[in-house]
Amino acid sequence: MGLEKNIEEGLLRGVNYKDPVAQYRGARVARISRILFGKEVDVPVRLSTDLFYSFYLPMPILKDAEKIPPSRINDYKLIKNLLSSTRIHEIRSKTLVDPLLSSIAASVFLVEMMKLAEKDNSGKIGKNGRRGSELLPSGIREDQLRSMVEKAANVTARDVDNAKKLKTLVEGQQPGTISMIAYEEYGPELIKLARNLEVRRILDLLTGIKPWKLRIPDRKLQFKHGELEGYEFGKDIERIVPSRLALPDELFYLRLLEGKLLLYRKVLTQGKGPIYVLLDKSGSMDGTKMIWAKAVTLSLYMRAVRENREFYFRFFDSIPYPLTMIGRRPKAKHVLKMIEYIARIKGSGGTDISKAIITACNDIRRAKSKDLSDIILITDGVDRIAENIVRYNLKKTRARLVTVMVMGDNRSLKRISVKYFAVMRLSQKNLLQIVEV
Repeated sequence: MGLEKNIEEGLLRGVNYKDPVAQYRGARVARISRILFGKEVDVPVRLSTDLFYSFYLPMPILKDAEKIPPSRINDYKLIKNLLSSTRIHEIRSKTLVDPLLSSIAASVFLVEMMKLAEKDNSGKIGKNGRRGSELLPSGIREDQLRSMVEKAANVTARDVDNAKKLKTLVEGQQPGTISMIAYEEYGPELIKLARNLEVRRILDLLTGIKPWKLRIPDRKLQFKHGELEGYEFGKDIERIVPSRLALPDELFYLRLLEGKLLLYRKVLTQGKGPIYVLLDKSGSMDGTKMIWAKAVTLSLYMRAVRENREFYFRFFDSIPYPLTMIGRRPKAKHVLKMIEYIARIKGSGGTDISKAIITACNDIRRAKSKDLSDIILITDGVDRIAENIVRYNLKKTRARLVTVMVMGDNRSLKRISVKYFAVMRLSQKNLLQIVEV
């Protein structure tokens, strides 16, 4: 990874720069920076290490200036300006003791500084576009450096904020779901997604969407040894409420014969199969409706992770598009690819809702899921539904249909759905809100 021999000459107190972990972190920031910069450069690993710990440590403290070797004076000034920048507290509120986000912050900041230095012709560019071991020239003015640091910090704050939202999304709000090693492997992909305009729009909407607003009831079976849910009348002595045993014999046996003894109601909740989202990408969905629907789709993925369920997803218009599947133990690679795919697709084409639902039923049957599955359809379509065929496939698959109708109405879907939600446009701020009908 091109570790520098004098990497122990760090700028921060309390960091053991000879520690292999510190050297690994610095080299990783340098590697991500080279990928983001887009061309072959010599990234100063010593500075990469100092930047990482500037974002990672609870209280980074610079060494005394007189103890800094002349070759690192500019790096010292850079770190000093960073730690006093107007955005540093905002950034560090997200990167503190988080190795992934600290690596992302350090990489983004370093790349932005290299771009600014190159733009101002103040960086040392060697032959073939290669940069020397020092980021900044010795004669850079203090005000120039301060301005560059503020610009780089602004970009870093934006990218780190979106990267944190993406990290939360991938984990389904369940920290530790995905290993840190897996994250670090896909650090550059995470940054590129965080910079994607469509992803940023989706993330902005996602913060206000709560997937539990789609109230999907659990399917329960009555079982005498299950969990207590409430009370009911009957004659099952094994579930009798103890206070009923104090009734006079005549009254007790009368109520037993009439089936009017007060009993505990006990149930077992059936296992939960996949959450399967069908997202209509027809031309009428393009624009605000599509971005909102994408955010709802990703919020349902988060729900699947929280409930330890598989997550299936398909776009459809007049035909169903390729199936995306995320297992009960999600992998960063697969989830990031899914997010990139969802963000990339635009609205176009017609609508065939019946074909999409039947395809979803076939997918679930092929997966041989023994538990109850939920197919969540997000559409604005008024397409006529082949009700009998769709009902038959849902019953055969042991799946329930939940419809989210975006600013429209479909009575056929309403009849075959266990839950039917209408999405209404609010006049203020042009927002969309889910309402159960």
